[in-house]
Amino acid sequence: MKYQHYLRILFVFMISSVSHAQQISIGERYCFQSEILKEQRAYQVYLPPSYDENNKAKFPVIYLLDGDYNFHYDSGLIEFLSNSAFTIPEAILIGISDNGGTKQLQNSDPKQNADTFIKFIQTELKPLINKSYRTSDLDILIGHSKFGILTTHYWMTNPNDFDVFLAIDPSYWFNDYEIVKRLEDEFKNEFTTNSQLYIAQANTEGMGIDELVAVLEKESSEQTNWHLNAYPEDNHGSLHLTAITDVLNDVFKGWYLDSETFYSFKNGSDVIAYYKQLNDKYNSEFLLPWYSLGNITNYYIRKNKQDDLVQMESGIKSHFPVSLEQFRIQLANNYLSFKNLKEAEKLYKHCLIANSDSYKALEGLSKIASMKEDKKTAIAYLEQSIAIAKDKKVRQYYLNELNANLKQLKQK
Repeated sequence: MKYQHYLRILFVFMISSVSHAQQISIGERYCFQSEILKEQRAYQVYLPPSYDENNKAKFPVIYLLDGDYNFHYDSGLIEFLSNSAFTIPEAILIGISDNGGTKQLQNSDPKQNADTFIKFIQTELKPLINKSYRTSDLDILIGHSKFGILTTHYWMTNPNDFDVFLAIDPSYWFNDYEIVKRLEDEFKNEFTTNSQLYIAQANTEGMGIDELVAVLEKESSEQTNWHLNAYPEDNHGSLHLTAITDVLNDVFKGWYLDSETFYSFKNGSDVIAYYKQLNDKYNSEFLLPWYSLGNITNYYIRKNKQDDLVQMESGIKSHFPVSLEQFRIQLANNYLSFKNLKEAEKLYKHCLIANSDSYKALEGLSKIASMKEDKKTAIAYLEQSIAIAKDKKVRQYYLNELNANLKQLKQK
C-alpha cells in the first residue's frame, strides 16, 4: 500500500511538471481546385508582423516556386531583412507548393507544361492572392535550379506579370539548352521589357548559365533589364539565401536610411521626398520603417527641430497615411524618453482616437501612468494592451516584454 501511495505521488508530480506545448506558426497553408491544372493546388502564406496590426497597409508580394522546400527558411529571411536589418519593406511571401517530383519537372519544362503552369499562376493564383490579402503593385518571382528555368521562361514570355524575376543557379543545360535557344528566338522577335531578371550563379559547373548570359550580352549589352550575380565561393545550395538577400537589397536599395544620407537632408521635407521617390519607383505606398522613424524623430527632438517634425507629419499625412500612427508612436516614445510626458500623452491619445486597437499607444499611456505613480491606471492600460497584442498576433518577443512590464508593475 505504501508503495502504491508513493507511485500516486510520483504520478501527480510528473503530471504537474509536464509543460504544455504551444504551436509556433510561421504561416498558413491553403488548397484550392485549379481549373487550369485540373488538380488540387496548395500554397503557403507568410504575413509580416505589421499585417494584422495595420489594417490599411499594403505589402509587396514575393512568390516562391518550390515553396514546400524553401518556405521555412525564406520566410525567416524576409522577416529578418525587413524587421531586423531594416533593408527592405515588410512583404508577404507566397510559397507555391508542388505535387511531386514528376510534376515539378513537367511544370518547369518549357517543352512540357511550363506555359500551362504560368497560366495557372497568372490567372488563378495571383488573382486569388490579390483578392485575399492587402497587396501592393510590386510582385517578385523566385525560382531555384529547375525552377530557375521556369522563372526565366516566365520573364521571356510574360514579363509584365512580375516586376522582378530571380533565377537561382538555374539549370539552363536541361533539354539540350532549350531555354537558351528560346531566348535567342525571343530576341529575333524584338523582345524587350522593363521587368528585371536577376541570375545568381554558383560555382556549379555545366549549368548553362554562361551560354544564356552570352545571348543576353550579345542582344542586350546595356544590361538595363538583366543582372548576373556570381558567387564563386558558393555551391548550388549554399547561395540560395545570399542570392535572395542581395537581390532584395538591390531592388529596395536605399530603404535603410543611413546616417550619412540623413545628415545630407536640409529638413523634414527632404526625408519625405526621399521615401516618396522610393515608393514611387514601384507605384506603391509601403509602410515606412519604424526603426528609421524612431531615429529621425529622436534626432529632431534632441536638436529642437520642431519645424522638421511638423514637415514630416504633414508629408506622411499626404503621401504615407498608413504610416501616420507609426510615426506618432515613435515620436511619442521619444518624447517619453526625454520626460516630456505632456507631448507623449497627447500623441498616444491621438493614436487611440484614430485606432482604438493601438496597443503600442496603450503601452505608452501605461508607462506615463506608472511615472505618475498611478499604479491602478498603469496596470489597466497595460492589460488592455496585452489583450489587443495577442489578438493582433504580435510576435512573441514583444509579448514577453509587455508581460514582463506587467509583472513588474504588479510587484511594485
